[in-house]
Amino acid sequence: SPAAILVVLVLEVSSLLPSPAGAVPAYDNGDGDGERLFVRVGGNATLACPDLPPGAGPPRHLLWWKEDRRLIEATRDRVTVAPDAGPRVSLLPGSSALVFRSVLTQDSGEYQCVVNNRQGRRGLVRLFVQDVPDPPGIPIVVGFTSRSVDLSWTSSPNSHHSVILHYIIHIRIGEKGDWDTMNKVMTSDNSTNFQVIGLKPFTVYSFRVLAVNAIGASKPSKESFYMVTLREVPEGKPTIVHAQNTSSSSVRIQWTAPARHTIHGEFEGYRITYRPRDRTQEESREIILRDSKQTQYTIRNLETFTQYLVSLQVFNPAGRGPAVVVPVMTDEGVPSSPVNLTAVRVTDTTVRLKWREPVRPNGVLQGYHVYFQPSRNGSSQQQRKTVSHPQPVEEYMLSGLKPFSFYDIWVKAFTQQHLGESSNLLKVQTDVQGPSAPVIVNLTCQSLDSLFLQWERPQTYYNRVDYYFVHYRSEEAWSFEEIAMAANDRLEHVMFIPNLTANTLYEVKVQGATRSIIDQTTVFKGQFSDSRKVLLQSKCQTFDGAYADPSLSAAVVAGVVCVSFALLLAIISFVLWKKYFQAAYYYLDDPPGNRASPQLSETFDDSEYASVHVSQWAKHVADLHADGDIGFSREYETFQHCTDPDLTSSYSQLNENKPKNRYINIVAYDHTRVILKPIPGQKKSSDYINANYIDGYHKSRAFIGTQGPLPATFDDYWRMVWEQRVCIIIMITNLVERGRRKCDMYWPKEGTETYGIIQVKLVQEIVMATYTIRTFAIKNIKVKKKQASERTVYQYHYTNWPDHGVPDHPLPVLSFVAKSSAANPPAAGPMIVHCSAGVGRTGTYIVLDAMLRQMRQRQSVNVYGFLRHIRQQRNYLVQTEEQYVFIHDALLEAIDSGDTEVGVSQLSRYVQSLQTAQVATTGAGDNEKSWSLLERQFKLVTMFKAKDFNVVSAVKPCNKAKNRSLNLIPIESHRVHITPKPGIDGSDYINATFLQGFNRLREFIVTQHPLMDTMADFWQMVWDHNSQTIVVLSVVDEKEHPQFWPDTDEEQDYGSFKVKPTGESVAPPVAEEKGALMPGEGGGLPSRDFILQSTQDDYELACRLLLCPGWPQSCSPLAKAFELVKEVGARQERDQNGPVVIVDRYGGTEAATFCCLSALYRQLEREKCVDVYMYAKLYHMRRPGIWKSQDDFLFLYRALESLLAASSSSDGSLNPVANSTTTTNGQLSSNGHAVKIEEVAGGKLESPD
Repeated sequence: SPAAILVVLVLEVSSLLPSPAGAVPAYDNGDGDGERLFVRVGGNATLACPDLPPGAGPPRHLLWWKEDRRLIEATRDRVTVAPDAGPRVSLLPGSSALVFRSVLTQDSGEYQCVVNNRQGRRGLVRLFVQDVPDPPGIPIVVGFTSRSVDLSWTSSPNSHHSVILHYIIHIRIGEKGDWDTMNKVMTSDNSTNFQVIGLKPFTVYSFRVLAVNAIGASKPSKESFYMVTLREVPEGKPTIVHAQNTSSSSVRIQWTAPARHTIHGEFEGYRITYRPRDRTQEESREIILRDSKQTQYTIRNLETFTQYLVSLQVFNPAGRGPAVVVPVMTDEGVPSSPVNLTAVRVTDTTVRLKWREPVRPNGVLQGYHVYFQPSRNGSSQQQRKTVSHPQPVEEYMLSGLKPFSFYDIWVKAFTQQHLGESSNLLKVQTDVQGPSAPVIVNLTCQSLDSLFLQWERPQTYYNRVDYYFVHYRSEEAWSFEEIAMAANDRLEHVMFIPNLTANTLYEVKVQGATRSIIDQTTVFKGQFSDSRKVLLQSKCQTFDGAYADPSLSAAVVAGVVCVSFALLLAIISFVLWKKYFQAAYYYLDDPPGNRASPQLSETFDDSEYASVHVSQWAKHVADLHADGDIGFSREYETFQHCTDPDLTSSYSQLNENKPKNRYINIVAYDHTRVILKPIPGQKKSSDYINANYIDGYHKSRAFIGTQGPLPATFDDYWRMVWEQRVCIIIMITNLVERGRRKCDMYWPKEGTETYGIIQVKLVQEIVMATYTIRTFAIKNIKVKKKQASERTVYQYHYTNWPDHGVPDHPLPVLSFVAKSSAANPPAAGPMIVHCSAGVGRTGTYIVLDAMLRQMRQRQSVNVYGFLRHIRQQRNYLVQTEEQYVFIHDALLEAIDSGDTEVGVSQLSRYVQSLQTAQVATTGAGDNEKSWSLLERQFKLVTMFKAKDFNVVSAVKPCNKAKNRSLNLIPIESHRVHITPKPGIDGSDYINATFLQGFNRLREFIVTQHPLMDTMADFWQMVWDHNSQTIVVLSVVDEKEHPQFWPDTDEEQDYGSFKVKPTGESVAPPVAEEKGALMPGEGGGLPSRDFILQSTQDDYELACRLLLCPGWPQSCSPLAKAFELVKEVGARQERDQNGPVVIVDRYGGTEAATFCCLSALYRQLEREKCVDVYMYAKLYHMRRPGIWKSQDDFLFLYRALESLLAASSSSDGSLNPVANSTTTTNGQLSSNGHAVKIEEVAGGKLESPD
């Protein structure tokens, strides 16, 4: 029926309306007139007529009213709708229900249905159209803090028949900012008060509010007035981008300001505080900068060479923000005066000085300058000596002073940049010296048993002559009798010598003496007069008692005439001999008791400069080193005056020959110069080359000393090689040193070059750590016979000898001298030795070779005599005192260590003898002690003890924490430097050391396992030195030895570097061309590959990391240890990259063992011999502490022994018998007693005397 349909429609409309808590249902038949209907705006509504029963049909007459306005009138035959109702309002067909489509809020109201004109308030329906609320009132700020605001507002004027549930608050920052509708704040209920939190201090905000009911959110309210939150202390801190010293008393810092929103208030400026690092916080000084735009400042009036902690922070009216702290060090300044300069001991020519270091060094002291000058006669001859390696209490022997002279002495310390203030002025008077020789003016008979002696006072004396000593003896007597007498001020003195024997020839000489002005008990005797002889006989002219006539006797006059004539003949003979004698001198060292050979230069006095037995050489060298090397200085000074002034070099001074001399002051003596054979059609001057013959030990003209060839003399040089039948060339210079050309490349870089009439072909070049061997095939193109026209020449080129200096250690030099000298065939011509000038390093090589030969043949050394001799053959040989000292130290090393290079055929017996043979050693003041050879070698290897100045960087306070152990730290001269960070002291330091290999001086880098704080430094080192191979021997664990590389596929940052893994593999065992020494039996070496990238450069470095934890302890047999050695060596030879980095726990024994075995393996391959002692000692000198015990040292020998045994049992590639060509016999020595490994009865060793 229609009534049923109407009820159903009403219920459907009602079910669509929301019914929030507290809302009235769609039809409400509760209290009040009529029914109620709620509907959302825009929805449809149907109002059933309440005056009709359900299911009733349309009445005859129906009228719908809205309040007092007629809305619709319907009869059976028509329906009339009020004009203002519009099409939205109609009657439901077939019923009396009123239908609204898309209701509006204005449709809300009271509707009445009137059926058949019935009167009364029947048929009432109330319609409520629900919509979003109207906008709330403008929010008002009722309170605020630095990070919150309290808001209040009025509720919406009309909620449109739906209760307001809560409010939404929009926030805007700044006056021109956008409303943040994404991060809106929602209240929890419909309260009109709310606190907004989470705001920023000192920030402009505005707010607006939206009301929310069940229908939705209203439009925003009007925005609040702008407000500013309260201040807070700043949160941000500045960033210091640069901090460095600008002088010894000032530093400058630069920074960038923190972000503006972190200031939290008005940015008023900066606060700087600073204090020395070792002072307390309370001693800090403060600087306030009121300019917030300032970004740099220079702090002045600081202490010199002091590390300061500088802090920087911003501030606003509420307070100061967090500080950023940076360490920065002032520059070195002028050192203060050395303290308490005193003279400890004064002699006639020396003063031993003593002083303490300055109270304020104001930097790292590099040494002291000692100034001195005569203090009388207004002298301005100021001289200076330098003392290196300063100590807290310094002593220095000032030498070369004049006797009985007053000197002003003062000392100044110096740093790398500044010369310090003067010490107190010390006035010193040197002691006297013995006078010169008196002159005997009369010696005659006074009677048959007495002589009359008359002499004149010495020409030179100091202070005065206090005594005379008259010495006389008969011709049969061995020694002189001495008569002393006090001197007076007279110019002449006389004496009667009584109680003599008649008819006897007497020899008389006189000596003056002066008493010391410092020690009155000491008397300095002077030079002897020339000896005079007289025959005491009856016919001798007698002295009749008068002293008035001091005339000479006839015999004396005749003697003087004869002596003068003989002297004149000797001088003439000597000049003629010098002019015409062109042969080289011949040097043969004689025993101390023999007279010098007449073939020696007359300046060589073997009785005065006798040979020293090798057993006494250590004491001799120690005496020369005493008192600041004063003995060396005195000896070397005599060389400056021993050269014969009559030696000419006229050919070098000819105008046409001057361009052939590399240096204008280094010329070739005429009498020993090498004369080239004349070339037909050329000038006579074509026979000149700046080269001299020089004697060796027991061999005349053993060497040719020459300069480094010039391009203009290449032809002459190779012509000399050919004409002199030279087989060995010794080159001891680099082509360029310290930016200066020292020698020109006189050989072809590759292939063949022709130099005049000589064609030179480079056949082979073998490069090793300290020297290179080149093989040349030379051919004389003017000689027709093929056999006679071709020869082989070897060049031994030492590449690690500094100009005017000496190598770090003599062992590599001794090895070089021995091998190069032994390579010269007996029938060959002289060996050519050259450096740059052909005098300094050239002379050093020649003296070392000669003395090593003399040591072997005669167990004695005579450096002084030999050098004095060869300096008559080429000028300036051994050019510096430092080179002269080096010769002595090198020979001492040769005596101490002996011949430690062992051939493969000798190795097993050598290792056995090390452990069983005994040597006797005697130290000064010690009882004789018996040592094993192994113990003695180990003590020599580890003898060096590092001083503080050797490890200055490693023990700096800023670097100490970077070392795992202070027992294994790098020596300063061999430590690995990394790129420093500006303004950070010690940032160039890492605990790592360069070690020498067989092929390169810096073949390895040995370092400790990186700490957490030094991992970035480790990768910086790998980058800086282009190291593409890293060997890790330490065991990785989380606590002590953390992993310092990323895991697979995980890129990781280390400081300014990114390490990216690219692969992981197992390297196959190395197989050599002629058979592996130790074939790999399955497996290999685990390795990881990485790409190292720098954030500051645009290229990459590929690295491979080999993991070998437990090496070499886990290697059994010991020959297995060489598998890793061969793998790394093969990679190095293939890639030719930077040093191999070897890592163990402390950068100690395991790493050093790997490097040593690598070098020895290459030496074994190349030379069929090994020198364990040399490499072990060189490594200890660079990184003391790497050999902890004799077992570590012995392990090197045992591993090599195992390698040879394994090779012999496999394919014999290192067969000790078949392949050994060395003649080395493994000789050791102890204090000059040679010990050779020989087969003797009972299997014991003999120690020949």
